[in-house]
Amino acid sequence: MALIPKSQGRDTSRPVMQQHTPMTGLSKIGETIGGVIDERRRKSDEADVSAKRAELYHNDLAEKEAKVKLDDVLTTELSEQVTLLKNDVANGAMNADTANKTLQQWSEKRFKDMEGELPGHAHQALSQHWSSNVTRNATAFLPLQLSADNKKGEVLADRYLEIGTRMDREAGAEYVKSNIQSLNIPEAQKQALIYKYQGARDLQDIDGRITSAIENKDTASLQQLVTEMDNGGFGYTDGPTLQQKKAQALSRIDAINKQVEVEENKRLQLAGKVLNDFKSQVLTGRALDDGYLESVKGAVVGTEHEAEYNFYKSQSNNFQQFSNLSTAEQLKRINEQKVRAKNSKTTDAVNEEKILGVYESIHKEKTETLKNNPNQAVREAGLETHSLNAGELKANPKSFAAKAIDNGVSQLALKDPNIVVKPIAAEDLAEAKQAFEAKSVNDKLDFIGELINQSKGVPNGSKIWSATMGQLGGGDLTYLMAGVARANNYRSEQGEDVAAAIISGTQALKNKQLIMPKDDLLKTKFNEYVGNSVSGETANMTYSTFKSIYAHLMERGNAQGGTNETIETSIANAALSMATGGVYDQGLKYGIGNKTWKVSKPYGMDDDRFESEVSKGYAAISQATGISTAELQDLRLRRSDKRSKKGEIQYDLINERGAPLQVGGVMWRINMQGATK
Repeated sequence: MALIPKSQGRDTSRPVMQQHTPMTGLSKIGETIGGVIDERRRKSDEADVSAKRAELYHNDLAEKEAKVKLDDVLTTELSEQVTLLKNDVANGAMNADTANKTLQQWSEKRFKDMEGELPGHAHQALSQHWSSNVTRNATAFLPLQLSADNKKGEVLADRYLEIGTRMDREAGAEYVKSNIQSLNIPEAQKQALIYKYQGARDLQDIDGRITSAIENKDTASLQQLVTEMDNGGFGYTDGPTLQQKKAQALSRIDAINKQVEVEENKRLQLAGKVLNDFKSQVLTGRALDDGYLESVKGAVVGTEHEAEYNFYKSQSNNFQQFSNLSTAEQLKRINEQKVRAKNSKTTDAVNEEKILGVYESIHKEKTETLKNNPNQAVREAGLETHSLNAGELKANPKSFAAKAIDNGVSQLALKDPNIVVKPIAAEDLAEAKQAFEAKSVNDKLDFIGELINQSKGVPNGSKIWSATMGQLGGGDLTYLMAGVARANNYRSEQGEDVAAAIISGTQALKNKQLIMPKDDLLKTKFNEYVGNSVSGETANMTYSTFKSIYAHLMERGNAQGGTNETIETSIANAALSMATGGVYDQGLKYGIGNKTWKVSKPYGMDDDRFESEVSKGYAAISQATGISTAELQDLRLRRSDKRSKKGEIQYDLINERGAPLQVGGVMWRINMQGATK
């Protein structure tokens, strides 16, 4: 419908007037302008196309870069994950389904972690690329699971066989058969496993019988085994294996026969030695166990030594009882046996003579043990002894001293007259002596004091500590005298410790730094002083003590000594006084030669007090016996080795013939308190 122009009041539209350009150069101008516009439009279109192309190229490049990044992760991280999962599946630790789910979970999480870095326009393509790679890798799990399951079945089958071989053969066969039926393995393989089990049991049987026969040296059993193999036994074992086992059995038969032959020859050759060892054991008197007796019997049976073995075995209890006697009782039994053999006839003189010979051997060995190794005698009696080593003497001398006394007590507890107290065992003595000698003077004195202290209140304590010092001193009597001096707290007239002087002088003599008088000079001076007051071992000990104290006094006074041909009189007199404790000169009214008699006084007692004590003794004896004091004074005084029951020093009264005073069958002595050397 045509629009009718509306009226606008009085105004009317003016008709459009067509204008015409003059057809001069205007038409060309128009063409030019139109051309410019077209060119601009063309260039704009070309720019749009170029921009679009650039955008497409950029997007394509971004997609490729993203794909490379994904490929990098796929070939590293994904590959590692797949490898780990494949290992788990192959090892049976995980099945294929679980591995696939685990891989998918990892894949989703890892892709999500990278998603923000991927270009949006290519998300779908990249996601498909990622998923296809993950899916392709996951296909490897199922074959691995199947392989793992098969291996598990084989492992289980081997375990069934192993367990079955521990059972009885029939029970084991049933166990194997019932269990392998459930395994996912071919039937042929199952049958092969049953045969394998039976073959294993065949070999077990063969090996077991061979081993048992070898242990028992039973060639008959081995020969029977060979016969069974020859006659078709052990049907589940192949021929080559049976031939090998047969050869093994035959080889063992030859080896056993040779071994038995050699052992028999050796037994015959050693039978005499075995018997001698057996006799030595019997002579100890110790109980012999049944196993040992059977062993000896087996060694001598059928030989020339069998009869002697039977004799010693039959008498072993008798010999053991004899061995438990003290050496005094043993000697008494021996003498009684000799008397019986001499005065009476016997139907078995040979055996009686043998028994007597064994008695004498046991007695001799026990006596030697008591004298040379008393600790061994103590152990044979069932008591324990202490090991006294050098280390303990150095580190803990108090403990060493206590153990030495205890060993001595145990030795004396044997109450055997032949016992020689030696607290330190021979194997420990050499090093213990070295440790003692290495001690300083003060340490030696401390140890001697501790040894004496430990012996107080112990029966025969002085005997034990003296024996210990005798061992450690290596026979040096001065150490014994030092012990006596320390036990009695001997002091010189000037108050000097006599024990310290003895040890100090002993060390000075060992150092050989002093020029001492010759022994002849010292002995002459010593004998002049002591005379007849000491003798024997006491005289030797006292002389050694005198010499040590002389050296000590020289060293203390810095007197090096000019020559060994002279003796310092003042030093000698002081040393004699300290060593002997004093000697009393008793006037004699009979005899010729010496007009005085040397009497050993209690240590440190002066002449006046000694004479007073002697006078009291004369008076007491005179009153009891009726013998005048004057007659008693004509008798010589001689100090006794034994003390009275009260512990007093005793002096015998002897006449010119050396006989002690006896009245009414009683020996009369003068007693006084005091210390002795």
